[in-house]
Amino acid sequence: MLVLAARPMNTKEMLEKMPADGLWKTGGRTPASTIYAAILREVRAKGKDARFRKTDRGKFESTEAARR
Repeated sequence: MLVLAARPMNTKEMLEKMPADGLWKTGGRTPASTIYAAILREVRAKGKDARFRKTDRGKFESTEAARR
């Protein structure tokens, strides 16, 4: 989804697109926080090989790793 986005997105924007695209579903109470935490975990764990890059406060874009 971020690969196709023409701009960085925040997790609330991602949540509006994800179910519609069939990418992710959750029954949790704070899905935006869950996505945010998961993205940050990947960025910290994988560094330059992560599929995401934080561009601004709360905004992420895809990296080359996501396009492979």
